[in-house]
Amino acid sequence: MKMNNIFILINKELLNIKKNIFQYFFILFLFPCLLYLFLTVPLSRVFINLKPIYSIWVCSGILFVSILFNIYVLNSNWNLKLYDNSFIKSLPILSSEYLLSQTVYSIIVGFFQSIITVIILNSLSIGFMTFTQFFKCFFIMLPAIIIMVNYSLIVGFLVKNQFIINIYNCLLFLFLSFSIGSFIPLNLYPVEYINIISYIPFSGTLINMQNIISYQPVFYSMFFISLFYSLLFSFIGYYIIEGKMKNYNE
Repeated sequence: MKMNNIFILINKELLNIKKNIFQYFFILFLFPCLLYLFLTVPLSRVFINLKPIYSIWVCSGILFVSILFNIYVLNSNWNLKLYDNSFIKSLPILSSEYLLSQTVYSIIVGFFQSIITVIILNSLSIGFMTFTQFFKCFFIMLPAIIIMVNYSLIVGFLVKNQFIINIYNCLLFLFLSFSIGSFIPLNLYPVEYINIISYIPFSGTLINMQNIISYQPVFYSMFFISLFYSLLFSFIGYYIIEGKMKNYNE
């Protein structure tokens, strides 16, 4: 594996961002603001019994959804530009280098998204997150970021129709926002549903983020389960890229 190839791929995508820097920063800034205005504020009037805790507790959900959904969208764009490009496929770059560069790029973007989101939320909710909590939350989110990178590869491989992809993007946003406790506390769902959703690694990541913000212990078992899923999804993503490269060479 050549590190130069990885840096070249990452730098190529970062240069594309630089060309449209204001557009990207506008999206990274606007998305958490919209989540706060159109989801957090209305729902805070519904869950009156959770006031004033809800306005702080839900910030972990905004951070979670902002990072993962934007990473999914950016990686979907990466997949279209990179793996459907015959010139890129002809380069002497290994599938593992493609995957690693995409993962590192996503972590960098996720880090900047988290900084912007925390700055916005700290200005809206007093004392939402300390410096230490910020790094703890981002570290806890790393497996989820890796899963989302490879998940975008799987979706791009299985779904080709743009209309279906758009519908799927909406469903993914709804799932991240309302199905795993981002904006609605999980204890309000039926027990049977909680038992099912608890096996999804995203829910464990979100629970740990909420615990960090609430100064409660982190469930390391959930973190290691998410880490296991990230490795599993990485293997799947690797073989998808490998298949694309082989099809081109043939």
